[in-house]
Amino acid sequence: EEMIACCGLDCLRCPAFLATQAGDIQRLAAVAARWSENYGGTIHAGDILCDGCDSGTGRINAFCAGCRIKECCGVKGVTNCAHCDEYICELLEGHPAFTDEARANLACVRDGLAS
Repeated sequence: EEMIACCGLDCLRCPAFLATQAGDIQRLAAVAARWSENYGGTIHAGDILCDGCDSGTGRINAFCAGCRIKECCGVKGVTNCAHCDEYICELLEGHPAFTDEARANLACVRDGLAS
């Protein structure tokens, strides 16, 4: 099972998403502390509550809430970039979340669309 975000990240592998879904505030706080250290900022557990890009709950990781990729998908009415006629565009190619894993996830979605 997969839940591929707009940018190609798999929500079901995201520690913030998993902690949110488990209702585990201690685990969410641990993720926030680790990300604060890794990314050189102050991140609180409440900042990373997340139900996924297209959940409609309003609980979206603070990193993703203002994401231009998410905004673009919304404007174009697509679930994620794999469904876009302009895939792979400059916006996606330059996005920090567009890792090898995200690229592979979107490629799998596109392959499934072609079937």
